[in-house]
Amino acid sequence: MSDPYNTYPKGPDPGYNGAVFLGWLKKRGAMRKAKDCERKCQENGFTAKEFIKRVGEENVRIAQTGNGNKVIQLVDKVWADQWMTYYDLEVPHHRHWISL
Repeated sequence: MSDPYNTYPKGPDPGYNGAVFLGWLKKRGAMRKAKDCERKCQENGFTAKEFIKRVGEENVRIAQTGNGNKVIQLVDKVWADQWMTYYDLEVPHHRHWISL
């Protein structure tokens, strides 16, 4: 029987910096202008297209808004949450805080 604390979440590993980007994207409604995402990705050491290719379009994809602007959309929020938790980046919402 495997130890649940030492297992990887399912799906492609976005890496620590990728998980930072996922948290940033999720915090901003899971969809941002491609230009803003590209800037954030570069801060984390990769390009948006490279990241999407690595993690798969079933998780994160480039989409177009109705007016033709490109956006990057976080598709699989559960996958993102699991990797953010794995890398200890998931911050609970205010209703999830507990007294110590």
